[in-house]
Amino acid sequence: MVTTVGCSEEQKREYTLPTSLCGVSVPASALSQLLPVGKRLTVDEATPVPDALATCKASVDGDMVLSLEQEHRDVGASAYDIARDRFGVKQPKTAQQRSVAYSDRVAVSVVKCRGGENGDEDITIAVKVLKPAHQKESAMKDLILGYTSAFKKQQPCGKSS
Repeated sequence: MVTTVGCSEEQKREYTLPTSLCGVSVPASALSQLLPVGKRLTVDEATPVPDALATCKASVDGDMVLSLEQEHRDVGASAYDIARDRFGVKQPKTAQQRSVAYSDRVAVSVVKCRGGENGDEDITIAVKVLKPAHQKESAMKDLILGYTSAFKKQQPCGKSS
């Protein structure tokens, strides 16, 4: 005779999903597929280098599960190159003419700013999921595409671009 012992309580998400990260709307449907169940979600936002770098780190029950960076950088690197060289993704998939690269754990986009207040520069957005978050390629793609679209609507390049 085989007896199966299971949990009578199903684990569930007790926290509310954030509607934005680093001041930008985030697609809740994609985010919900990545974040783990738990009781408490905290989001820490910082600008360690004003006008150059902003970071957001999401933690569930004390475990950091997602990080997001917005970084102003020199022109030139593609999202594919950044995902591969900086984050170690061997073969990232790409979208939107290689301005977006993603895998099941990392997603990167490049927003090209030309002739704006800061001259020519790129702004990269990088999202990374860490355990115990869920690694899901389609959710990472949806998250980076939705986030980048909302970011562009904020006109991050300045007046002239």
